[in-house]
Amino acid sequence: MGRNYLYLPALALIGIAGAFVAINGCNNGGGGGTSAEGAKRISGAGATFPEGIISQWKQDYKTAKGVEIDYEAKGSGFGIQQMSKQIVEFGCSDAPMKKEQLAAAKENGGEVVHIPITMGPIVPVYNLPGLSGTLTLNGKVLADIYMGKIKKWNDPAIKELNKDLNLPDMEIVPVFRAEASGTTFNFKEYLAKNSPAFKSSIGVSTEPTWSKGVGIGERGNPGVAKRVKDSPGAIGYVELHFAKQDGLTFAAVVNKAGKAVLGNSEGCTAAAAAAMDKPQTEEPYKLHELTFNLIDPDGESSYPITAISYCIFYKKQPASTGKALAAFLRWATTDGQKSAVGLDYAPLPAELVKKIDARLNQVEFAP
Repeated sequence: MGRNYLYLPALALIGIAGAFVAINGCNNGGGGGTSAEGAKRISGAGATFPEGIISQWKQDYKTAKGVEIDYEAKGSGFGIQQMSKQIVEFGCSDAPMKKEQLAAAKENGGEVVHIPITMGPIVPVYNLPGLSGTLTLNGKVLADIYMGKIKKWNDPAIKELNKDLNLPDMEIVPVFRAEASGTTFNFKEYLAKNSPAFKSSIGVSTEPTWSKGVGIGERGNPGVAKRVKDSPGAIGYVELHFAKQDGLTFAAVVNKAGKAVLGNSEGCTAAAAAAMDKPQTEEPYKLHELTFNLIDPDGESSYPITAISYCIFYKKQPASTGKALAAFLRWATTDGQKSAVGLDYAPLPAELVKKIDARLNQVEFAP
């Protein structure tokens, strides 16, 4: 397949949400004093995917509102666990909660809410010293690499996609996430949609379940990025922010329309536009409001491995920290989106921001 790298012009994406309802964080209260907007410190934990933009938000929000945001980035599974046990006010995950996770949370604190806070491309990063030109990969080839079926960079299947590149006779070293990860969930989803063999043998989950003896596990997006950077012949998958932060080369990926697309915010916006209005008929997406499968959607410009990161918290909240959490979420999904493109994330579409506001209006909190 020949190359056809696609880019879109900048789009007007940010909408202004309507009035918000004050909601509360979890029972631990987040520490610090209170003000008209609630506690002066709120705590969260979870996905490493949004760590780059959350780090920026922490600085900007403290300056704008005087409120501290604590965030421990240790993976989506960790965030869901910490939120469910009410250790933190909110958890972040790039994969919606599953039935069993919802059941456990219900016993502890009731119904949970998923609020999209950012989205971005997951890109295949690679380390091929001396290679001139941009590599192109598709879902089947990536699946075969991670199943151990393709072992060398000059394999005929890779050469077929890259006829003008001088691919080396070098062993491929797949790198994957070592902990429960929403990034893994979305990457596996793309592989499973393009490889029946991958779907039946490995499947889609947040867990680091890969073919035995194939690849190396590292913790977090930063861990995967560092391993690839330090290992000639390696390939991994990370959010674009981490690829650029570490100066890594990343491949163009073939989408559902057969076009090779480089990961960028515009391609993610196209993916969201193609997928957001479609009914979510599969788990875990259909279990929640405002959770969307953006993997391999329609559209020639859509980037096929686009992920949304969600802020997850209990619908019924006590009042000690809720006003601060509500104010932060409203700010993050409106003013905070201005930081997205510069940090290699994609701003939330205006239509989605309006839906977020409506969802916040459904949250219940005690005085």
